[in-house]
Amino acid sequence: MKMKKVLAVILVICMVFALCACGSKEEGGEKKVVQQYTMGTMGATGGYMMLGTAIASIVNEKLPEDVYITPVQESLGSVGNIKAIESGERELGIASSNVCLDAANARTEDFPEKATEVMAWFTAHYGITYSIATKASGIKTWKDFEGKKVSIGSFGSNDAYLALNVFLPAAGVDVSKVKIEYLGMGDSTTAMSDGQIDAYIGTGAPKVASILSLTESRDTVFVPMDQAAIDKCLADYPEFIIKDMKQSDMPSMIMDAESYPTVAMKHVVIIDKDIDEDLVYNMTKYVFENLDKVQSVKAEFAVITLEEAAKGTGIAIHPGAAKYFKEKGVL
Repeated sequence: MKMKKVLAVILVICMVFALCACGSKEEGGEKKVVQQYTMGTMGATGGYMMLGTAIASIVNEKLPEDVYITPVQESLGSVGNIKAIESGERELGIASSNVCLDAANARTEDFPEKATEVMAWFTAHYGITYSIATKASGIKTWKDFEGKKVSIGSFGSNDAYLALNVFLPAAGVDVSKVKIEYLGMGDSTTAMSDGQIDAYIGTGAPKVASILSLTESRDTVFVPMDQAAIDKCLADYPEFIIKDMKQSDMPSMIMDAESYPTVAMKHVVIIDKDIDEDLVYNMTKYVFENLDKVQSVKAEFAVITLEEAAKGTGIAIHPGAAKYFKEKGVL
């Protein structure tokens, strides 16, 4: 008898924890169980987090279904976000288009097997390649990175992979001669400002705040990649695009021209393929019916439009989102 009571208590406790894990909201005096989804971003103050927060705000406020999205940090950015969805740890995330293709085709060490659980929700903004150095370092070309302390992003991140395996080799740089440091963008700009490292190579939105702040406090030069190297990058990774680094976007950065072409890649909001089709349709509908709220968060988000939403994802679009895009004539 005592054992039955104990089991009953344990069962009740488990049910309480299960309900807490799902969450609840008050509506008309009635408690409803809600589904909690998490969206992987990147750093706490970066563009991925700002985008994830804007999307979550719209869905959480507007969607009639009892669903809440919570943005969470992911130190490995694109790679970590895809892996988290693939393992069932999260339901949503943001990743660069090239990493989406890496995962879908198992073409890098990070993805020895093809990712099968991840689909695209929609294409968001894009990131350009920042190749910058302190003026004091004397770096003027990519070959000059040899012998210098260069940060390439967090260890295991997409930025680090691209720098080591794509950008530096394409530019004819002997990677073994570069003193590699693994620091995220924020830590990299701080280290450059303090004179601890000479340069940084990484991707980010135009006008990114941490780099703008660096250029205002320390003489910083943009190190352009030559056209031959850019052509090689695009030949090896056709999903890359070209976008300009503009002097008007970084007025305090030292540049010898009004703009330079850079290798860029689109950012894709990704989603678990098993999320209900009707739910994803409604999520898509509410995000794009309230897109002005996303665009108002950050100037770079102005490029997020319905017309571009289904382009450049690199991987298949979730059926729920595809249904909405087809209705709107953009897919």
